[in-house]
Amino acid sequence: MREASEIPDTEAPSFSTEIEIDGLCFRVHLGGPTGPLELETTAGEHFRLRPWGFDAHLRALDQHTRVDAAGRTFDSEGFARDVLRDSGVPESKFDELAPLALWWASGGARSGPVPARLRPWTYSERSRALEESVVSRPDGTRELSLDRYLRAMLQASVVTLEAPGATLSALDGPSTAALLEEVVALNQGGERVEDQTVKSAGREARALAQITLRLCKALGWTPSQVWATPAAEVDRLLALLQLTEPPTPAPAPAPVSRRPRLSDFPDAVVIQVEDR
Repeated sequence: MREASEIPDTEAPSFSTEIEIDGLCFRVHLGGPTGPLELETTAGEHFRLRPWGFDAHLRALDQHTRVDAAGRTFDSEGFARDVLRDSGVPESKFDELAPLALWWASGGARSGPVPARLRPWTYSERSRALEESVVSRPDGTRELSLDRYLRAMLQASVVTLEAPGATLSALDGPSTAALLEEVVALNQGGERVEDQTVKSAGREARALAQITLRLCKALGWTPSQVWATPAAEVDRLLALLQLTEPPTPAPAPAPVSRRPRLSDFPDAVVIQVEDR
């Protein structure tokens, strides 16, 4: 179980400053820890971005992330448009304000740790989440609802949010993004070289799988424990197992092929033909 993982705190003081994103300058003012963002463009136009919350963040991720055989793609422009649309910004300003919307939704200038107690989810929890997150479309195709899947992952992995009165649904978007990053990293576990070897399915992969499963079965270890053990210790363990494990029975010899004989057919009728 991982303790004291940090996600941004909303209890940050108000501030006013100028920022530059993708060559565009804005004057911004954050009015309080949970207040909106007041912004002014270089042309003197004023806009207000509402706080971006947990539910809106997950819905937007679901809407603008696609996962298929080619990998994962994220439509950042579509995501930014959702942030701006949520605040009632005119569509004519979407292109100009999209970089600021992404900055705002991903954390803005909010900072400060909020401790959370996390744990990796189990295989059965992940399998159930996958099953419950696949939805059928009107055309008969099926796709993964990222919103449902991420909610299930957070509910399984977040043991407690240790800030007073904190709940998942009450998190703002930046805190949600930071917490998701922590939880996803925790549940991925980090790919090792051995993982890549096993996926290759070649001779080396089969040898590694046999040794790994043999040690896991004998010692009650996980594959990660086996792979993290010094090579010399693995050699010692395999030598000990070789001495103590019962020998593998030799395979029975294959039957020798031969021509069928009359004795193989006890019900056969023998007709004897004689010369007269």
